[in-house]
Amino acid sequence: MNIDNLRECVDLARTLSFTKTAQRFYLTQPVLSKHVANVEKELGIEIFLRGKNGVHLTSIGRTFIDGCKDVLDRYDGVLEGVEHLKYGEDRPIDLGYLYGASSIVLPKAIRAFGKRHPSIEVRYLSMEIDEIPGALDENRIDLAITSDLEKFDPDRFAWKNLYRDSLCLIVPNTHRLAGREIVRVGDLAGEEIIVPRTSFMPNETGHIRKVLSPILETVTQKRLIGDLNSIRMSLMVEGCAAIEFAHLRNYFADDEFAFIPLDAALPEFNVIALWKRSNETVALLDLAEEFERQCAKLRSDRSERRNP
Repeated sequence: MNIDNLRECVDLARTLSFTKTAQRFYLTQPVLSKHVANVEKELGIEIFLRGKNGVHLTSIGRTFIDGCKDVLDRYDGVLEGVEHLKYGEDRPIDLGYLYGASSIVLPKAIRAFGKRHPSIEVRYLSMEIDEIPGALDENRIDLAITSDLEKFDPDRFAWKNLYRDSLCLIVPNTHRLAGREIVRVGDLAGEEIIVPRTSFMPNETGHIRKVLSPILETVTQKRLIGDLNSIRMSLMVEGCAAIEFAHLRNYFADDEFAFIPLDAALPEFNVIALWKRSNETVALLDLAEEFERQCAKLRSDRSERRNP
């Protein structure tokens, strides 16, 4: 049964005027009469008596209309609840993010989002890349800024590409390779290379060791690191090298390090805004799109600075 036709019947029971109810619902009187007749036919009863003295409710029609009011109240309550879930109104968004990958655009994106959604709190937590898939899967976070080095099931997850990223060589500016425009894997023979612990970044560690595989026996794997700041400290204190994400340029915000492209068979990947489809709301999607806008603006600003 058409829910709108029920609303028309309830209103007609109030006005007892086909003219007034038709005007209220922007219908012609013949169309309204047809809708009411369809409801009566489906029920097998007369709801209204139409005569020279106007429109009147039948006894069974009054019972039906009273029941319809309860049904419509419950239906509208369900719709309101769905709208709150759909738009994420007053519901916090838990954001897990890679600090280096998003630190430049994160404050701007959240501020812009907050102006449009002042009642929605964004709660954010810096995470490591290998923590994020589990946190999303277990609903500990709603949205993540991460990379697509790990492939996600498109039936369960949705994402927006924010920018291209790569693995590169990071060395102190005093390192022998610091002045190179590009470094080949063979150039790293005999070097001390910082490698994350497998328990810290198992997927990334696998990529790094794959890159180093032709010369793995000749390099010294230094300090199997357990956090990003320790990578930076080891580079500063010990003067060794690291193969890491190029986006860490944002995290290592000083002039002490050189970030050099690697000429190696490296996987291509994107930094992405990622979420579970089952948790999607209009507000969450708007926040993901805000990250996309801020990253596009950052690329445009950098292009203008390079080509004034």
